Amino acid sequence: MNKNQDQELDYRMDSVSENVSENASEKVSENVSDAWLSQIFGEALGDEPSKEETLAAWEAFEKKHISSEKEHLQKAEDELSVKKIDKARILAWITASVAVAASLFLFIFRSSQEISQPTEFSMELFSEVTSPKQVEQTLSNGYCVVSTPAATTTLVTLSDGTKVMLNANSTLEYPASFDDAEVREVRLKGEAHFEVIKNPHRPFVVKAGEMQTQVLGTIFDVKAYRKDAPKVTLMQGKVKVSNADTEVEMRPGQTATLQSDKIVVSKASPSVSDWLEGDFDMDQVTLAEAMSDIGAWYNKTVVFQSQANMDKLIHFRFSRRASLQEIITALNEMGVAKVRMKKGKIMVL
Repeated sequence: MNKNQDQELDYRMDSVSENVSENASEKVSENVSDAWLSQIFGEALGDEPSKEETLAAWEAFEKKHISSEKEHLQKAEDELSVKKIDKARILAWITASVAVAASLFLFIFRSSQEISQPTEFSMELFSEVTSPKQVEQTLSNGYCVVSTPAATTTLVTLSDGTKVMLNANSTLEYPASFDDAEVREVRLKGEAHFEVIKNPHRPFVVKAGEMQTQVLGTIFDVKAYRKDAPKVTLMQGKVKVSNADTEVEMRPGQTATLQSDKIVVSKASPSVSDWLEGDFDMDQVTLAEAMSDIGAWYNKTVVFQSQANMDKLIHFRFSRRASLQEIITALNEMGVAKVRMKKGKIMVL
């Protein structure tokens, strides 16, 4: 009930009280006049009412006139009391509702804060490298340098006939001629596939990071991107892989990886040379390995923010001619993890 309704009810109660008083006074005046006339006629007729008759008449008058007004007044007072109680109840209900809403807001706010808190885990698997916008080839002091941009491969043929397929964001440095060299040595940053021409008098050596691979004539793949553990995968023939402390001989179908200054040999992944076919063809490989390969192809830094997701095994086949956004969409549709682009980096959540 609003303020105007309160004022109207108070006004009605005051009016009722005034009317009761006025009516009572008028009735009393009328009764006194009636009694006075009755007394006159009674005296004249010798029939004056007794005190008991007068009292009974007054009680009948009071019951008929005054009591009804009192009942009306009491009804108005009760109505006001009920409305005031309802008003108090409404106020209490509003106060309680506000308190509940405030508690709910604080719960939701705190919950959202807990959900949105960033994870403490963060690991960068592949780091973006400086690469040209197109294939570049330079010659200086008898050495050739070939560099590839993102999402591009190029075939390089060395002076001895050895063929090197250079993967994206990679650089190969080699002599323009091996005629005067006892060892055919090349340097690699990134990834390349070698088909080496056999020459028992001149071993072929690939130096990549802290690991080198020596062969006579064979087919193998070397991968040594920055922040990526150098690895060699042998497809055909025989190679010897070494670093400052270790030297191992490999057989076809094996991969040698440099881990904590030690060379570890394991079974090669079937997808190791999928890039030669122009596809991402990953069969039961870890998500970490897959994302590192994707980052290397598109030259985008890859950061994992969930350690548990790194070891998840996936099967993923997609054309390397697709855009990075198409790759990310396909990965998200698999539901293995959430992949997002953020400030030029691939974030795996």
